[in-house]
Amino acid sequence: MCFILGMSILGVNRKSDILSLAEQLKGKLPFPFETIAVAVNFSPRYRSVIKEAARIAYLYKSNLILIHIGALETDQKKKISDCVLDCHINESNFKIIDQQGPVISTILNVCKDNIVDLLILGALKKESVIEHYVGSIARNISRNAKCSVLLIPNPKERPHAYHKIAVSAIDLPKTSLTMSTAVYMANQEEAEVLHVVSEEYLPMFESAYADCSTDMEHDNLKLEFVEQCKKRMRSLLDEIPGASSVNIKKRVIFGKPGHSIHVFANSCKPDLLVVNSPKKHLGILDRLFPHDLEYLLEDLPCNLLIVHPRGF
Repeated sequence: MCFILGMSILGVNRKSDILSLAEQLKGKLPFPFETIAVAVNFSPRYRSVIKEAARIAYLYKSNLILIHIGALETDQKKKISDCVLDCHINESNFKIIDQQGPVISTILNVCKDNIVDLLILGALKKESVIEHYVGSIARNISRNAKCSVLLIPNPKERPHAYHKIAVSAIDLPKTSLTMSTAVYMANQEEAEVLHVVSEEYLPMFESAYADCSTDMEHDNLKLEFVEQCKKRMRSLLDEIPGASSVNIKKRVIFGKPGHSIHVFANSCKPDLLVVNSPKKHLGILDRLFPHDLEYLLEDLPCNLLIVHPRGF
């Protein structure tokens, strides 16, 4: 059955025509996913990557843009188009853009010019194998994109819904929008569970623990801290529309941010892990030592959504 989306991809409305791109992007929420883009090449997995993107576009009622770096021959465009049409996406709701230029800047410019909300990239699980998307390209795109980025390490010819989703609820200003995006996706996907995971790094508590005279005092202090973390998560979730309709499980884990959520994902095995976008500007230590997102990019535990809340 063909599903016809309500919005046309052929243009923007009059109000959007008047506004500059910068004005349209400023303050725009990371969801809903009105426009989705996917980077397409002709690797052995290109059909699977397209079908993963088409599944999401179909489910979320989004327009779909397929980006190819380099000129496409007529038969190549037909291959891409036929693959999308096979996924019940109407011709009026997708377009193919082929442009010459450096991979990173060209993809980012296409996303910016088309006000893309979600960019999808096929990715290999291990960075050490090949760095084409998972390495420097993924890092640069995730740092500089004005939209969220979804990395799919194992795209499938027959994609399935994200039944189990996990989101990092680290205590940062942008986290509320990341959690809101995860709740939005959990509702769209009709997920069975959404794990809201607070990553806590506790070197500042070591001296406090050292002052505890008994193991019981140590355990009580830790339990009190865990309850404070869960209270913070509850407070954030209470402000998110749609959270009450999702089966949410709150977890507090301890360890270095990025590394601890990586360990959790390897253990929990979610279909999708949702995290904050990284810092735009890196310090010297950030460049020398692995941190936050770098742990995940080095060895993707599952599909990874990097949420870019515009304005941060």
